Amino acid sequence: MSQERSSERREPHNLNWLGKTVYAGGTVLRLTANLVEATADRVSSIAAESKKAFDRELDPNIEEARVIEETPRRDAEPEA
Repeated sequence: MSQERSSERREPHNLNWLGKTVYAGGTVLRLTANLVEATADRVSSIAAESKKAFDRELDPNIEEARVIEETPRRDAEPEA
């Protein structure tokens, strides 16, 4: 009962309407999966960078930031 598939490769422009629909659906699905994977990779890298920054702030060897000198802005209007 096993049927052997033909080894020939079908081109999208030679398919009927159902084949073209399935082909287009598969392409959209593949593109969506790639987009989701890229988004997940980016989110995980941002989370890792955030964790490193948070842990760095908890390091007791790092001093708090302090203001060295304050200067007024040039574009600020004088107070009346």
